[in-house]
Amino acid sequence: MDVFAEKTHDAIPASGPAPAAPRRRPVRETPRAWNLSSLAGRLTEMSDSGAAPSLTAAAALILQAQQRGEPAAWIGFGNSIFFPPDFAEWGIDLEALPVVRVPDALAASRAADQLLRSGAFGLVVLDLKAEARMHMAVQSRLAALARKHHAALLCLTRKKRGAPSLGPLVSLHGEGSITRTAFSRFDWEIRMVKDKRGAPGWSHMESCRGTDGLC
Repeated sequence: MDVFAEKTHDAIPASGPAPAAPRRRPVRETPRAWNLSSLAGRLTEMSDSGAAPSLTAAAALILQAQQRGEPAAWIGFGNSIFFPPDFAEWGIDLEALPVVRVPDALAASRAADQLLRSGAFGLVVLDLKAEARMHMAVQSRLAALARKHHAALLCLTRKKRGAPSLGPLVSLHGEGSITRTAFSRFDWEIRMVKDKRGAPGWSHMESCRGTDGLC
């Protein structure tokens, strides 16, 4: 179950995305936090077992990217994808979010390569779901492109808690959980089980209101 809603903390004032303009490097923020600045230049994996907030966590980053004028893109395959009305309720401009649909995970990795190589995107979300496989050569190339263009590459995977990350080149790996706190209120949390820039074990949590279909 994924929850989409307005966040309870203050948001950054919105500014429309400008894909044609050179991307600005984001302002530095707390390095141990789930935000665009801390994920920039990194290959990040967010995993869950099917009842955790991967889509919500990804939506939070997409919204932040759009508010900063940092173009974001979504890559997915198969029949599963985010529910557009939920993203719209979150505040995401769907017209400014390119969605790339491909037949399989290999094609998804190739699409991520092209988007990152363009240098035009501040955030690329790669929805790998349960088919979470990525060869070492692919990881190396994508991680290098993310560093070169100071872009955040977020891989969403579906796996059991405690399962290893996609590979050694994953810089940050978080596991998600969600807790209902009231009839229509939820806390979603990401616990970092791997962090190559610091000690793992830290977490990020936000509270939100569930959409009408989930309350």
